[in-house]
Amino acid sequence: MKNIETDVLVLGSGIAGLSFAIKAAELGSVCIVTKAASSNSNTWLAQGGIACVWDEKDNFNNHIQDTLLAGDGHCNVSTVETVVKNAPNMIRDLMSLGVHFNKETNNTLELGREGGHSKHRIVHINDESGMAIVNVLLEKARSIKNIRFYEHHFAVDLIKEESICIGAYVLDSKNNEAVIFNSKFTVLATGGAGQVYNHTTNPEIATGDGIAMAYNIGAKIDDMEFVQFHPTALYHPKSNGFLISEALRGFGAVLVLPNDKPFMDKYHPLGSLAPRDIVSRAMYSEMQAGKLPCLYLDARKLPSKDLKNKFPGIYQKCLRLGIDITSDLIPVAPAAHYMCGGVHTNINGQTTVNNLFAIGEVACTGLHGANRLASNSLLEGWVFAENAFQKIQKTIEKTPLKKTVFVNDLKSENTLVEDEANISLLKEKIRDIMWIHAGIKRNIADMKTAYLTLEKIEHSVLLLLEKNNTYLPLLELRNIITSAKIIMLAASKRNKSIGTHFVEDQPILNNNQLPVWSLSHHSA
Repeated sequence: MKNIETDVLVLGSGIAGLSFAIKAAELGSVCIVTKAASSNSNTWLAQGGIACVWDEKDNFNNHIQDTLLAGDGHCNVSTVETVVKNAPNMIRDLMSLGVHFNKETNNTLELGREGGHSKHRIVHINDESGMAIVNVLLEKARSIKNIRFYEHHFAVDLIKEESICIGAYVLDSKNNEAVIFNSKFTVLATGGAGQVYNHTTNPEIATGDGIAMAYNIGAKIDDMEFVQFHPTALYHPKSNGFLISEALRGFGAVLVLPNDKPFMDKYHPLGSLAPRDIVSRAMYSEMQAGKLPCLYLDARKLPSKDLKNKFPGIYQKCLRLGIDITSDLIPVAPAAHYMCGGVHTNINGQTTVNNLFAIGEVACTGLHGANRLASNSLLEGWVFAENAFQKIQKTIEKTPLKKTVFVNDLKSENTLVEDEANISLLKEKIRDIMWIHAGIKRNIADMKTAYLTLEKIEHSVLLLLEKNNTYLPLLELRNIITSAKIIMLAASKRNKSIGTHFVEDQPILNNNQLPVWSLSHHSA
């Protein structure tokens, strides 16, 4: 069994993992372990951009208030303030690395608007912001000699001795070889768990790996019931959950029924630009009432030249599927998009397990509360990468590198055709159960019953693992069922509606009636 030693081990290669690794490389050796190609991440698919107070007509208090309103009163106010105030630093940092954000003709940053925002404050690169940022960060990281990439390496388990995380057990999936990574510090940046649901905007790699691994070594997990559903995933058999960016609605597109009639104004004063939880529930209600498979986004009244120039990715993707967004309605439906909860951390990204950090979507920092405000996710990933770096910098020299005696017995019996079919069937059962019982609308009694069903499915998964623990789809299935159980259990225990957690026949607090927060009141 191969053993690799490093000062810092980073699991994941999205904006959180890459930006942290670039900073941490000045402290010592850094290994980036990623289960697929380095560019394959949720960040890569992010279209909108980064929420940032940049215009003189905007201020931090506005951004904080919008975040708290979207989070339905469940946010950590101190965390919100910290993240919002650091957004301008992030934009300047990324520009210094070579990220070229869209600019107006007067050379100022072009600011878009998205759901839940009271101002135009989304800094972006057309509708492919995540891809552009990842490309720059990857180029920078690969140029640093202290950083080593291990692509197609699947993190199977974190290694904990006594109360300290000392690395991870990893499977080199191309060579079917076990590798132990020993590290002074381990940083989870593994993203979310969208593949727990059968309708999602997430890539296939988003199987809840980091959450499951942290849970399995006893790390605290928070707020997993708050799963955000994005209102506008493209509804098409060949779209694979392709996201239609909220920025398109910010530019003027409107959600409509099949008869072209707008409907969101009766649900929220912001109409089609209401927070995502409200829009998704409204769409779900309209789809149920009309027995409709989808609704539509209408951009036909917007300048066609601007649509093509500002949203080239969306325009080209839709066009390849026979939809011209300048002249056709865009079929859309809600899909699982983002985990507001995750591995509990403090403001420095520290988990409840010593020397284990979590940053990005895998973490629960208190920023998003019960529902994430649009384009706050990339911002959170960068800010917590910086905070984690600052914390680790203070202690890395006096932190010993411990070698593990951990041994994970490899069991790699030939996977039979019937086992592959069983794995696929179990995965679909989990995803269906989660969509029906822990989706946009929920029922406590049904969730408790569904949890028992998930436990039975988990038993079947464990029996398969006894025969083969090196088969990647099976290892991912293990993490999917673990994440699904955590979500279902947390949701079944919260019997009041809040944010993305909507319990039928239970009262829900109106977002517009939340208290107005002020910087002066919460800056102590």
